[in-house]
Amino acid sequence: MAVLFDLVQDFEGEPPKEWKRPTFKDCAAEEIKTTFFNDTEFAERHNVDGVDALIVLEDVDVREHAAHWEAGAKQNFDTGLYDAYRILYIQVEDYGEMPQSGDLVTIDEGTKDEQLFTLVSCEDENGVYRMILERTRQG
Repeated sequence: MAVLFDLVQDFEGEPPKEWKRPTFKDCAAEEIKTTFFNDTEFAERHNVDGVDALIVLEDVDVREHAAHWEAGAKQNFDTGLYDAYRILYIQVEDYGEMPQSGDLVTIDEGTKDEQLFTLVSCEDENGVYRMILERTRQG
C-alpha cells in the first residue's frame, strides 16, 4: 500500500494535553460565566470597590425603622428611616480577596448612582461571591 503523504504535527512546544471529559462542576462554572454573568441576560456592568465588573444586584428587603410623628412629619433622627438589603453576585476572579463582614462596599463610586453599603456577610459559592449588603436610608 502506497502512502500519498506523510503527516507531521508541529505543536510549537509541548503537544496539547489529552482531552478529558468535563465534570458537572466544569460545565456549571462555564454556564455561570456565559449565562449568569452575561450582560445581555442577567448581569450589568458596575464599579464595585474600584473594580469594573459584570455583577448581578438583587433587591431583597426593605425594613422601616420605628418612628414617631411630630409637627406633622415622621421623626426618626437616630437610626434612619429604613434599612435596604441587597444581594450582590460578583466573580471571585474579578473582585479579588474576600471582604469581611462590616466592610464598606461602594458601588459606582464617583457617579450620580453611587451607593455605599455595609457588608453583612460574604460567601464564596463556586467562584462567585454572594454578598449580603445593608444600607440605612437617612431621610
